Amino acid sequence: MSQIEGFQPAGRFFDDKHFPRGFARSGHFTMRESDLLEIYGRRLKALAEGTQSPTTPQEEQFVSMAHGERPAESAVEHAWTKYIAKSQRRKLFTMSSKSPAATDEDEDDSSDDLASEPDDIIELD
Repeated sequence: MSQIEGFQPAGRFFDDKHFPRGFARSGHFTMRESDLLEIYGRRLKALAEGTQSPTTPQEEQFVSMAHGERPAESAVEHAWTKYIAKSQRRKLFTMSSKSPAATDEDEDDSSDDLASEPDDIIELD
């Protein structure tokens, strides 16, 4: 593969934990974004984590963007920020807590107010 947009491809990138069906089928990315992530994702991840050093000006700009020093500008940077946003775990908040339902041992299935057998029917004149 040739170098596109100043980034060196480092093999196919897949995130089976967050996108088990792939980036294209997740519904979160455009076809271009999913292609960019698959082709350059390994390199982008290594640059963002600091395990590899940048070799081109575009990669240096990506590192500064990944560290929050500047906003995303290129298509690769936008795809990466979108990937990071979608792969981070969301916090869930609820308005009520789930506690076991309180049971009243004195209650039974039949109601004392309603007649359940024909002998209990009271006729009014």
